[in-house]
Amino acid sequence: MDRRLFLRSSSVSIGSALTLPTLLNGCSSENPKAAPVETSTDLSTWEGVRAQFPLDHSMIQMAQMLLASHPKPVADAIARQRQAFDASPATYWEEHFLTAEGIVAQAAAKYMGVDPGEVALTDSTTMGTAILFNGMKLKPGDEILSTTHDHYVTDKSIDFVCEKTGATNRRIEEYADPRTVTVEEVTSNIAKAISDKTRVVMVTWVQSCTGVKLPIRDISKVIQEANAARPKEKRIYFAVDGVHGFGNQDEDISGLGCDYFSAGTHKWIFGPRGTGILFARKDAWDFIRPTIPQFSDYPYLDWMGMAPDREPTFHELMSPGGFHAFDHRWSLDAAFEFQMSMGRDRVHQRTTELNTRLKKGMQDINGVDLLTPVDPALSAGINCFIARDLDATETVKRFHDAGIIASSSPYRISYARLTPCVINTEAEVDTSLQILERMVATI
Repeated sequence: MDRRLFLRSSSVSIGSALTLPTLLNGCSSENPKAAPVETSTDLSTWEGVRAQFPLDHSMIQMAQMLLASHPKPVADAIARQRQAFDASPATYWEEHFLTAEGIVAQAAAKYMGVDPGEVALTDSTTMGTAILFNGMKLKPGDEILSTTHDHYVTDKSIDFVCEKTGATNRRIEEYADPRTVTVEEVTSNIAKAISDKTRVVMVTWVQSCTGVKLPIRDISKVIQEANAARPKEKRIYFAVDGVHGFGNQDEDISGLGCDYFSAGTHKWIFGPRGTGILFARKDAWDFIRPTIPQFSDYPYLDWMGMAPDREPTFHELMSPGGFHAFDHRWSLDAAFEFQMSMGRDRVHQRTTELNTRLKKGMQDINGVDLLTPVDPALSAGINCFIARDLDATETVKRFHDAGIIASSSPYRISYARLTPCVINTEAEVDTSLQILERMVATI
């Protein structure tokens, strides 16, 4: 197919898909996305939700936060997309590449409480964070303020952009001890650390090293206050690695107060592996340059000298182009629909119940040092702890030998983690506590 003719004659585009909800049901009869969704799925009970996952229940799965199993609606969507690509890959891609990602952005935006044009599609938190920082319009003398509790990906993404632009990075400890962290301690430390040179503040919403959930909305108020006394060209931008709160908290991302939000969707969202999102508030778009050319109609038409008479969206400019695992990327909307069917508020409540049960149980075990706060205002679904004198690797191994899939935090100082989510039961939480109690009793 002639690409120029195709683009000219196409009656729909990513831009229109992002503004016309009717396109969600406007796919051709050959599009597997139009296949009817099974209505027999009962998500009204947690037993019904658990039944959607083809997990091996001979082991208690307490590490879904690392990489999730595909629930049936997501697996079915992937299978339909894959079948269509395998049957006629070139024609299927040509027919749907202009609209498929707009449909996904619509579903993501609905779940997030944002505008679809503010959502770029990525392959992971890593990709989103990397293209975010690589695209920042920083210059020598500018400062990025980050924390000592951020992930390797955040640290390296910041290091790379500083090397390229001449900006500097200052990492601070926003709290002294995760066991005793408070909202006032975090906000006060960040407020005191902001300098005249600060242009970006970067934090991690739920930290995989300690399990602490930072008060993002409160931090945003600190930054708003700092910006009130600054000229526009010195504005501070607020970026968040949100992956471990995205899918277990009942929050509109638009209401958190951050300018940028990066998250993989193959963890708590239960999306297809190799998918993610990058959000940018509209008034923060002009601080970011694209890194990877997009495959939407706007950049193509602009390149051909036929740019539409409007400004491109963040989605159009920042979603990395190229050939991806489209059967996965184009099925991400099924994961957001699955989350909305369960109910964002119900998922948050259930996650809180299971994790509070686990943490309170840990507090009652002699020899277990729980690092993560019990208070849901300062924690989410990651629970870090020390089992007497065992290191994290040995603790995880002993759990595995006892039939429980745990994980350890990949940091210089590593802790063992248990991370129950909506696929788990109260009985599994209690069994994990019993195994932990026996473990420390034998040391």
